[in-house]
Amino acid sequence: MTEASILTTAKAQRAEALEAVAQKVADSAARLPQIEEGTPEQIRAFRKERGNPFAPAARKMRAVEDIMVPIERGEVRMRHYIPKTIADEAAAANAPCCLFFHGGGYVLGDVDEYDTVTQHIAANSGCHVLSVDYELAPANKIKQIHRDGFDVYRWVLENHASLGIDPERLAVAGDSAGGNLTIAVTQACKAHGIAAPKLQVLIYPSVDLGMGFASVNEFADGYFLTKAGMSWFRGHYLESPQQAADAGLAFLSHDLTDLPTALVITAGFDPLRDEGQAYVDRLEEFGVEVEHVCYPDQIHAFISFAGGIKAGDDALQRIGGAIKQALSS
Repeated sequence: MTEASILTTAKAQRAEALEAVAQKVADSAARLPQIEEGTPEQIRAFRKERGNPFAPAARKMRAVEDIMVPIERGEVRMRHYIPKTIADEAAAANAPCCLFFHGGGYVLGDVDEYDTVTQHIAANSGCHVLSVDYELAPANKIKQIHRDGFDVYRWVLENHASLGIDPERLAVAGDSAGGNLTIAVTQACKAHGIAAPKLQVLIYPSVDLGMGFASVNEFADGYFLTKAGMSWFRGHYLESPQQAADAGLAFLSHDLTDLPTALVITAGFDPLRDEGQAYVDRLEEFGVEVEHVCYPDQIHAFISFAGGIKAGDDALQRIGGAIKQALSS
């Protein structure tokens, strides 16, 4: 597939077939030990040892620094990226910024695994990026992860001067579980009367913890993220199976009035596809400005394979462009 032939649609739908490299990734994942066959520690070690041969290529940064952020119950590591496009100290001292939450079902992933993804977001947007290494399940359950994410957001607002960022030009972004965390933080801003980000970027977000949408069954096996894998994640990040029906976690039933502008990216062969579309529809019902882009021939997590999947690079450029435009003034 050439860059010119990348497929996108305004509604979440599947193409006739997967793009070739996405098919290769899906087939490879199906041959590997499945996550539900191991413990979180085993799966994390396996992923670290194996690496990601299709990860986005590294981008040169002006500066990268790890920071420990104090939160109510301890501290969280955060990686601060300043892109080369911010060429001098004056420009870097009051710059726009994107706070990023990585995916991994709240059980897997970290800032190292997402290092080149966040480099691309920084380089493509021309903004600072703060990548949050939140504590994972099962040690940390979903509501505590949401509270930790909101604590980090508030700390960033309160410490903007030392970070060199403009608190009035802030975006929040995340993929998969990180998209769920982005929704939680954005809605918490409204609930607590805290200044909201100017843009929320939801990349194939997890929205419905009940796993009740048709795409969950349609793409239950063979498309990288599986239904069994989703259940394994839930078993670690939920306090109990009943918590999936907790009203506080049912984002589709919340009042979404006055939430910030959103960019939502979905994938055609993703079990989470339909709930992403449902959240787009709900945002629009409440009058929120939304841009929705579906890559119909792609799998879940495709931006993490942007080194081989052209659509992943296209999406990273689109994300960077949207952040740059939203935070331009």
